[in-house]
Amino acid sequence: MANAEHLNRGLIREIEKLGDLGPWREALLAVPRHLFVPDVAYVSPDESDGYVIDRNTNPGEWLVAAYLDEAIITQVDDGATPITEAGAENTRFTSSASAPSTVIAFLSLLGARKGHNVLEIGTGTGWTAALLAAVVGDHNVTSVEIDPEVARQAAERTLSAGYTPQLVAADGAEGFPGNAPYDRVHVTCGIEEIPPEWLAQTRPGGIIVAPYRKELASIVVHEDGDYTVKGYGRARFMMLRSQRG
Repeated sequence: MANAEHLNRGLIREIEKLGDLGPWREALLAVPRHLFVPDVAYVSPDESDGYVIDRNTNPGEWLVAAYLDEAIITQVDDGATPITEAGAENTRFTSSASAPSTVIAFLSLLGARKGHNVLEIGTGTGWTAALLAAVVGDHNVTSVEIDPEVARQAAERTLSAGYTPQLVAADGAEGFPGNAPYDRVHVTCGIEEIPPEWLAQTRPGGIIVAPYRKELASIVVHEDGDYTVKGYGRARFMMLRSQRG
């Protein structure tokens, strides 16, 4: 069976073809993606049919899939539909592990560095929270997840991987004022409007990176509460629950 470290290094080499990874290269080595992939999940390639992976029945396929540069769906219909039925007609993907190159594109744009106070909206599997913790420090990362079961599983995975960011089960649309102000806000769900709570909880000069109106966007918050948005290309993400169409 393929070795996880070998697969991880191969994935990193592929992502490096897109540009310098900065501190995220060491973070990717320190936080192996397979530690955050559920035993049963659904690989969702951009240009081919999706398929179910099962660690118990085919561990080799499961491990290889964990290090593909593809999104892995981890929840369907807010947990009401089994993951084995992902891709069926009229089902909605509601939680995932984004493709690694997409994750790194967001994190690189975020520009978080050691000592920054970071808020993440949408913990998902917990992988990006752990990557952030590896760079800025555990105590500087707060990650909010609206789904209690997703939050519980993420807490187990981050702890087993050796990281202890503060994970909060709550509505991320409200941010988390208890640890504000934040230097950076990392948003893993699509938004049509920027919640005012995020702006209020971001330090002047701080940056919010989000899939904003279907585009990867960097949002710089100003002293007067105003903000500037710069887009960087299409980004299709599951929507913040309160902004679902």
